[in-house]
Amino acid sequence: MRVRFERAEDILREEKAVSLFVGDRQDLVYKGLGPHDVDFSIHKKGESKATAYVEIKGVKKVESVYDSHTPVVAIKKLVTLQKLVNEKECEHVYIAWAYNDGIKYAKIQDLKGKLVWGGQKSRRHGSYYDHELMFIATDTDFKVKTYV
Repeated sequence: MRVRFERAEDILREEKAVSLFVGDRQDLVYKGLGPHDVDFSIHKKGESKATAYVEIKGVKKVESVYDSHTPVVAIKKLVTLQKLVNEKECEHVYIAWAYNDGIKYAKIQDLKGKLVWGGQKSRRHGSYYDHELMFIATDTDFKVKTYV
């Protein structure tokens, strides 16, 4: 059994972020997926097939999307997102970083950066992946949306 480290406040941050991501598009709805899956699928109203997917990564130590922060994500998460592009043939797969004032996001096909070995400074009990290959988005041209 895998352990989940997300708390209720993390899930609320994700909900707020995906709502901002979808924005005023009245023709779209989002659906939260399983605890060990991509965070959300996005559908046109009345359709069962997803038109997009988005993974939300919470940023707690940096306040603003405009502050100096280089987004980081585990390679295994990017592999999961890549499968949605290749196996589900969905070209609209995004990753977003949620800050207190908004989100910074990009399609996974547009990510540019480097790989490093990294992760948590100290291992958490029950976690196998606190030290792993990480992607650092050093050269990605992110889009930004802020909360009004």
